[in-house]
Amino acid sequence: MNHHYDSFYRSLSTNVSKGFYADKGGFSFLMIRLALLSGAMGLTPCLVTAQTALPVTLDGIIHPDSDDTLAFTPDGTTVFFDRSEGSHKTIMLSHHVRGHWSKPKVASFSGQWFDQDPLVAPDGGYLLFNSDRPVKPGGKPLTQNFFVGGTAPGSNIWRVDRTADGWGKPVWLGSAVNNDVFIDFASLASDSTLYFIRWNQTEKAMHIWRSIYKEGQYLPAELVTIGDPAVSVHDPAVAPDESFMILDYGKVKGGLGRLCISFRDGDHWGKPIDFGDAINKALPWGAHLAPDAHTVYVTGQSGISRISLDPWLNARRRDSEAQSGTSSDLTASHCAGR
Repeated sequence: MNHHYDSFYRSLSTNVSKGFYADKGGFSFLMIRLALLSGAMGLTPCLVTAQTALPVTLDGIIHPDSDDTLAFTPDGTTVFFDRSEGSHKTIMLSHHVRGHWSKPKVASFSGQWFDQDPLVAPDGGYLLFNSDRPVKPGGKPLTQNFFVGGTAPGSNIWRVDRTADGWGKPVWLGSAVNNDVFIDFASLASDSTLYFIRWNQTEKAMHIWRSIYKEGQYLPAELVTIGDPAVSVHDPAVAPDESFMILDYGKVKGGLGRLCISFRDGDHWGKPIDFGDAINKALPWGAHLAPDAHTVYVTGQSGISRISLDPWLNARRRDSEAQSGTSSDLTASHCAGR
């Protein structure tokens, strides 16, 4: 699992039936309505028919107990993910060849350090990932003591460019972004604007930050506020045009929060719209968008699954048309499934 919470969440997941959604080999299409959450969560409820969350195995190469955060190249023929082995994490890759996914192998830039959360840029020209590897040659790996009651691997964001024959050498993303020992879970817009999460030790909360890419470097990041600014948020997956973002919001027992979607309204983000109990029962986290930006891949108690975003995107479009251009969060009267 992600963010160094692995052992806690994996042990917890053994107490939850992995067959909760199982129905003749697939996830049930559960006809329920979203639960009306506590106002303290700051979530916008949306009374939509629950969507199908389909399990992803890629011809059986994905291990539900150790693999997470799928990231596809734009043409869909290569996939990256991270694999846990004990206390170590490694970035793996597989190719789609003659209709089948190849046996995963360790990415050329991974294997020695605690590497995770690979993210392919929208144009496929480079990849970002988190690592505890030393920032300077000969230095010590990053460590932090924020979450597990002791020392654990730290995290900074690194970039590796695609080359004619594979992938180059990782490059530290720089101090404008990596200004702490735990900078985690990158997401990219099409113009290379970067979203990531950083822990606030004083507030004991995780927040999303945004950094603009200009003239070959990232500018100092700005805090992204979605919903209640005091609430923890995790794992942003931003649309290429920054029109929406998938994220985990709030704190839930055994998980990073409830999976939500937030739409951008001008210079601010709308309130998070909850994905509902049918999806959130699996405690999904680690959202990555598919290349078409209409599907999101998440990791949950039963492994990796994919969720179609069309009901929410279509509802947003209808809402915008109905409001004639005025700013509006999705409400129950404009929800998908109607």
